[in-house]
Formats: sequence, structure tokens, C-alpha cells
Amino acid sequence: MKIKFICGDAAVHNNYPPQPASKVRPDWYNKTTPWEGQPHNSLPTIKKCMPVYDTITSGYIIFNPVEQRIQTYQRDEEHEGFRRTYPQGWQNQSPSEGHAHSQCPVAINGTKKDYITFSVPWRIETPPGYSCIIQSPFYHFEERFKLYPAIIDTDTIDVPWNNWPGVAMQDDFILAPGEPLAQIIPFKREDWEMETEINEEGIKRDSALKFYLSDAYSKIFHRKKKFK
Repeated sequence: MKIKFICGDAAVHNNYPPQPASKVRPDWYNKTTPWEGQPHNSLPTIKKCMPVYDTITSGYIIFNPVEQRIQTYQRDEEHEGFRRTYPQGWQNQSPSEGHAHSQCPVAINGTKKDYITFSVPWRIETPPGYSCIIQSPFYHFEERFKLYPAIIDTDTIDVPWNNWPGVAMQDDFILAPGEPLAQIIPFKREDWEMETEINEEGIKRDSALKFYLSDAYSKIFHRKKKFK
């Protein structure tokens, strides 16, 4: 399987190309030790959790392409707008490009905010039948802004740029070029049908997890995922 990131700006392509998420793990995660103390004699940390590892390392990271300052202001008594400043040479997106609060009328921390559109000069292309979920990078714990998740049918869309909506969570901040902006995870579109059942005996049955002191999930159930 192959995913293509096609860039509309040579400088962005050369300086801030997408990377597998496994290469852009958050610093706090990389610095965390697998155990709180001595191995097997202390509590395991999040570093030992393979489901979290798979979440952090799945897919690809697209980076912010240009330095931008984002400031919020009171548009009226109820609504909060934003101002964005780009370097003079960056003319690929209007600084005011975004969406009015009325287009998604949900208060955020009690405030009616207008929505910012983050623009990147990348078109994502996947094989037929495959889409991508696009969201803030997992476990990076970005506090300045939120990028709202969306699913894009990247096997059919033909726009040369991607514009992703988000919202400012701080009043005044600078987003530097090269900072992780979005995590891209391709997946196959399939039809599903839901069912439920009761199986009390099955819920109570023993699990092979009991045979291991540690890392039981990774030793028994985990399957390696490759994104490169």
C-alpha cells in the first residue's frame, strides 16, 4: 500500500515534509521510562502500553508550514474572533480565512468562538477504497489550539491544498514552522453491521494474560503496524 503526499510548494516540501508518526513521538513520551523504578519490581508506565504506542505511532505527521501569530479578540459581547499574522512573503492563504461560529454553533469553554482554518500545501492521495482520518497528533497535548478531526476520501479528492478547521484555545500565541500540526491515518472503507449478545460465561473465562508477569498484551495479542 502506498500513500502519496503531493506538495504545492517546493520550499515546504524540502523543509517540512511529512514524516511517519513513529519518528515524531512527543518528547515527554520518549523521555518516559518503561518502569517507575526497577523493572518488574515497580509499576509499569504508559511506555509499556502497546495500544497507546500504536496510537501515537500510527500514520503520518504533517507539519505547520509557516510561522503564524494568532490572536483572539471580542467581536461582540458573545462572540470571539481571531486575527492571524503571516510573514510578508507568505501569500498562500488569507490571514482571516476561517468559519463563523454560527456554522458550528457550539460554545467552547462557555465562549462562542470563530473557527480558524489551518492550511497546508499538501494533497493526500491513497489507493481506491481508502480514506484518511485527520486529527491533532495523539498524545502531543497541544494546549494553544485544537484541530478538529475529519475523514477525507483521499482516493477521490483532487484539491491541491488542505484546509483544516480548528479553534484558538489561548489568546495570543505563535505557531512555528515545523511544529506537528496533524496526524494522518489511512484506513480502508468497509461496510459494517452491528450486533450485540450476552455471553456471561465467556466474559468470566480465563485469559492467557494470567501467564505473564508483564508485557502480556504485547507478547500474545499485539500485531506490528508499519508506516514508513
